[in-house]
Amino acid sequence: MGFGESPFPAHPRIQRALIDNAWRRSYLPTQGILPLREQVSIFYQTMLGLHYDSDQIVIGPGSKSLMFAALAALEGPVFLPAPSWVSYQHMAKFLGREVHHIPTDPENSYRLTPSELDEALRKNTLANPNQKILVLNYPCNPTGHSFSKWQLRELSSVAREHNVAVLSDEIYALTTYHDHRHHSIAEFYPEGTLITGGLSKDRSLGGYRLGVLLLPEGEEKLLNSIVGIGSEIWSCVSSPIQYAAVEAYGTDRELLTYIRDCATIHELVTKYAHTRIREAHVDCASPQGAFYLFPDWRNYREPLKAMGVVTSEDLSEHLLVEHKVAALPGSDFGMSQDDLSLRLSTVDYDGKEAYDLFLLERKNALNDSNWFVNKAAPRVVQACTQIAAFTSQMHAQAKSTIATV
Repeated sequence: MGFGESPFPAHPRIQRALIDNAWRRSYLPTQGILPLREQVSIFYQTMLGLHYDSDQIVIGPGSKSLMFAALAALEGPVFLPAPSWVSYQHMAKFLGREVHHIPTDPENSYRLTPSELDEALRKNTLANPNQKILVLNYPCNPTGHSFSKWQLRELSSVAREHNVAVLSDEIYALTTYHDHRHHSIAEFYPEGTLITGGLSKDRSLGGYRLGVLLLPEGEEKLLNSIVGIGSEIWSCVSSPIQYAAVEAYGTDRELLTYIRDCATIHELVTKYAHTRIREAHVDCASPQGAFYLFPDWRNYREPLKAMGVVTSEDLSEHLLVEHKVAALPGSDFGMSQDDLSLRLSTVDYDGKEAYDLFLLERKNALNDSNWFVNKAAPRVVQACTQIAAFTSQMHAQAKSTIATV
């Protein structure tokens, strides 16, 4: 449960588009070809109700490259909710920026609150009127949490007050679960928000290395800076990939149904794993999207300490060596060194087999997710069983200690 790559096959139409454009060999504009930027504009308007002209869009070799270019073009210290994806802090440090992790509350599913953001900004910038940067990611890797539109509106007010540029990583937007609706913070703070997205998560095309960056209106100077950085680093995204991506950003029913079906499978498997972990008496935030969980063994600190496990790195190593389950330590995501949380990814299964089974047995899968996950994702089921076995002994010890007291 260590590696987070969406496992589903490339849609046949996208494969055909790539084949049909394999002959293209020439350099392309660094900002990206106009037909693709126009299609991305249509896609975001159709899917998320966001209005961006093609001139506000930059195409890059994956969203991480675009985030790095945006951080290089923007000024100011970088603020990251803890936990947040591992690359953000390293990008900022490569650029010589101050990095401030904002502790969040596990009881609130590690969701950044306006008061936490306000306090961190006041504490670390001393009312400095200059620009600051907040990197926000939701649905979140590693926790799976997201935000309501009201929560985003309140965060926007704090960001606007403190002159914060929000770099909103919404790569998982279309993996949002059925009981939640994705909203972009750009709906409430359009003048200060940059959005990144791409093909890797909801269309399972991580290896295509194509990302998009959406910039606020009227930011020509920032656009020119980012395109200039791209010109020096990656020149342009591969020609065949860009032309195939025009198809991948289609908004017809066939492609959108594929995206939705894949997201539903993510939801079924991830919620199954969440239930199993909670049944094993491990605290774990409820996911609202993506394919990650962030369980926390802080309630078992003493029995873990007796096993020589005192950090999340110790915990991940112990789980791998003794129970054959791979996970990433919470400290990699900005948590404290003595934290006992782990990032679990719930995509260790054959995506084609799972997708074919879902199409064949859709009604049964939706009515009985346990049956579906046991059939489609046996390795995830086994990992949950291993985690439960690992935790059960410590839970019994904890109950015994309470009874004795």
